Amino acid sequence: MAGSRLAPCLLFSTFANRRILYLIQGFLPGLSRFRQLRTYYRKSMYRYLFNILVCFSLAVIPMAAQNGASSKSGNSVGKVSSRADLPDDGDMTYASISKTNPFEIVPAAGMELLDDIDNSEAAIMAADMIEFAKKYLGTRYVRGGKSPKRGFDCSGFTSYVFSQFGYKLGASSGDQYSVGSKISREEVCKGDLLFFTGRNSRSGRVGHVGIAIDNNPVTGEITFIHAAISGGIRIDRISAPYYAARYIGACRVL
Repeated sequence: MAGSRLAPCLLFSTFANRRILYLIQGFLPGLSRFRQLRTYYRKSMYRYLFNILVCFSLAVIPMAAQNGASSKSGNSVGKVSSRADLPDDGDMTYASISKTNPFEIVPAAGMELLDDIDNSEAAIMAADMIEFAKKYLGTRYVRGGKSPKRGFDCSGFTSYVFSQFGYKLGASSGDQYSVGSKISREEVCKGDLLFFTGRNSRSGRVGHVGIAIDNNPVTGEITFIHAAISGGIRIDRISAPYYAARYIGACRVL
């Protein structure tokens, strides 16, 4: 009887031990993997913290050194300067105020830079405009003409050329004389408008217009392109007797 009772117990014990063994064998790899991951993330965190410390050191140390140098230089300048160098309240003038305003020169320098940029852009546009105008050399003269197909008169030619670059001029040479700013003969440069009287040189009224191509600073010779009755679109010199006797003035539009 005892043997018959012991057999099932041994069978159950063997089965239970195998299940426990299977569970342990399945749990151990997971436990090992967990330990590996924990070790990996711990090392990654250490690396991350180390990188933060290195970056912080590289950023803070130079700034601290620079601040120290600037404070030393400021102290030395303060020692050299004296109260006698500063003007009294009763003697405060524009010149003395300028000495205490080191930033006053910044707007002036900026404006000069902007002027240089504007002048360079205008010079480039003027060069392109002259090259464009030269494409129509030889185009016939037509009174009231304003297009390459029909032909040009003087004001029609200048208004057509300038319109291709975004500028609207008046319909007649007299109207165009009121556009832009008046300039002297010595100031004339490429792209400026030149104005002359008509056939009657004594009238004093604007009757003809052209576009300046060049102004020789040595000889003062000015060449210009225009629509003439004889020859159509052509290039002439302002020193030619006909135009020298009829020259009125110049305007700058660009």
